[in-house]
Amino acid sequence: MNELESDVWYIVRTKPKQEERAILNLENQGFGVFAPELTVKKVRRGVRTSVVEPMFPGYVFVKPDDIIEQFYKLRSTYGVAGVLRFGDNIPKVPQSWIDQMRGVDQLTDEQAPQIGDTVEIQQGPFRGFLAKIVKLDGESRCFVMLEWMQKKVKANFSYKELQFQ
Repeated sequence: MNELESDVWYIVRTKPKQEERAILNLENQGFGVFAPELTVKKVRRGVRTSVVEPMFPGYVFVKPDDIIEQFYKLRSTYGVAGVLRFGDNIPKVPQSWIDQMRGVDQLTDEQAPQIGDTVEIQQGPFRGFLAKIVKLDGESRCFVMLEWMQKKVKANFSYKELQFQ
């Protein structure tokens, strides 16, 4: 194996929902493992919470000493479904890509709306009205309170229909 081969990573498919198991077993066998994660905001039961999820669900990056010698060892690891390949070709990921992804590791969604935020309605009959978010409704909708004809009106909008102030 030449010196350039030591800076090469490969992609391993994991069994469904078994990324953590595969990572643990690969590390126990001495492989270098990288599984980037993202912190995303999700609405669960009407409450926005931060959740850490894999950036590439079902895949992890592995750095073996020699892919030829360790191919079957990788493939038979608990939690691993197989090494990603296209026919007989096993794609290589350069170290520079892994280094760039390490810089992106643990991103957060700062644009997520919060209860109490002021928004401007961009579409429909209330276009141009300012409103205040009073309740989050799933991943892509929210309830807002706006003033219309001297009355407070509660309405449901998609985030796409709103501009956040």
